[in-house]
Amino acid sequence: MKNFKIKKFLIVISRLNIFILSYLLYLFQLILILFNFKNFAKKLFNAAAYFCSISLGINYQIEQNFRKFFLKEGIHISNHDNPLDIFVAQTLFKIKTITTVDKHLKNFLPFFEVSLKNYGHYCFDYLNFYERKSAYLFLDRVCKNEKNVLIYPSGSIYTPITKRLSRSVSKLSMIHKIEVIAWKFIFDDRTNIEYDRNIGKYILKRIYSDNLVLRIEKVKLFKPNDYESLEDLHSQLCLFYSAD
Repeated sequence: MKNFKIKKFLIVISRLNIFILSYLLYLFQLILILFNFKNFAKKLFNAAAYFCSISLGINYQIEQNFRKFFLKEGIHISNHDNPLDIFVAQTLFKIKTITTVDKHLKNFLPFFEVSLKNYGHYCFDYLNFYERKSAYLFLDRVCKNEKNVLIYPSGSIYTPITKRLSRSVSKLSMIHKIEVIAWKFIFDDRTNIEYDRNIGKYILKRIYSDNLVLRIEKVKLFKPNDYESLEDLHSQLCLFYSAD
């Protein structure tokens, strides 16, 4: 029991140090943005996200056969079940996305929206119709010009992707003739820590908790030319996430 407590103490101290490092990297990249070193700031933003995820106990267990799919261009979509997904997305994908996360993290990370916009992400309020429309137009431009973007089509961690999967994904894929790369991530979490919209409190609990194992359950490519209509593609995407 004594050895276990010592080991736990050392793990927590290590995580706290890594978290402080990630926070310092985040603050430094804000300074770089201020002085217009924006590309270097992006690299530090990636590093900060990675170290933050490690400090929160995320253990990445990504099988080798899945890694090649991160390099594919297309509309990457994923289930969105955990408030830590923003750190995972920045660590694994490193591509543009639309997000509402600044609403949750702006009180914890100063000028977070500035960092997100510098990276090329689009921040919006999903409760506002006009901002949702602007977010779609942003995705349309990215799909047209860059053909590489990440979308969480359920829109919220409180609505599972099996209940809501935005048709915008299929629409953009059919219009721009680009593949959809569908991911299903699984968090093996034995701590049962609930997120009560207080991100600071949640992060502290994570630092002191057991590891959170992240795995990829499955990934599949959907080519728009293989489907007769938008609805056909949409139904197959829904089936991908609902099937065991």
